[in-house]
Amino acid sequence: MTKSLTLKSSTETWYPNSIGTLKEHISSFIVSNTYFSIHEVSPIQSNIAYSLQYIEFLCRVIEDINLSSVLYKQNVKSIVVYGASIIESILNYLVITEGYGKTTNLKSVNKYDSKEYSLSEKNYKNTTEIFEKLDEKIPVQMTFDKFLKKVESKKLLGDNLQLYKDLNFIRQLRNKIHIHDSGDSYQTDYDIFDNKKYILIQRTLLEVLTSCIFDSSIHLDKFEFLKVKE
Repeated sequence: MTKSLTLKSSTETWYPNSIGTLKEHISSFIVSNTYFSIHEVSPIQSNIAYSLQYIEFLCRVIEDINLSSVLYKQNVKSIVVYGASIIESILNYLVITEGYGKTTNLKSVNKYDSKEYSLSEKNYKNTTEIFEKLDEKIPVQMTFDKFLKKVESKKLLGDNLQLYKDLNFIRQLRNKIHIHDSGDSYQTDYDIFDNKKYILIQRTLLEVLTSCIFDSSIHLDKFEFLKVKE
């Protein structure tokens, strides 16, 4: 595998930030603690670093190659997908680490379905779920929407209100990515992922990666590729 990339018409080589550098930045915040073991945080750090390196590559493609409008928008779509996943992973860790994760002391142990029966000429079926009450609470997976609301209500990323609005819009935008069902017969990727969305994901991802939670990082200057070109 090559460790340098170049345009066919150029002799200048280029390569995005190394995985090691990106992991160092992420690990300035995402570390093992009461809520996450080292075996849990290590793949989180790596997956975020892999996605960040790929996003930098896609940004460079947009910068260096004259793309057709379809290819440009598909690139933007990919950046939104990977960018939203990075944000989701970071905020999930943030909410749980700050002690705001959802928990329960009930554990589902079995489900029983009744036979079908009829009432007023309509058919019905019941499901009964059996829960075991635990001595200690266990974590419950939260949706992107739920922990984003917690991040905003607790101002876990600081006081920039626009950032929270942008994060919510990114979440909604990511939810639009369903090839089999656009939700609107006239709406396609071509309509959605335009230059405004590209600027939005760049700005929002940059703000998260350089926010107060990463204050101890020595690599805050490694995300120039996310700065919007005027």
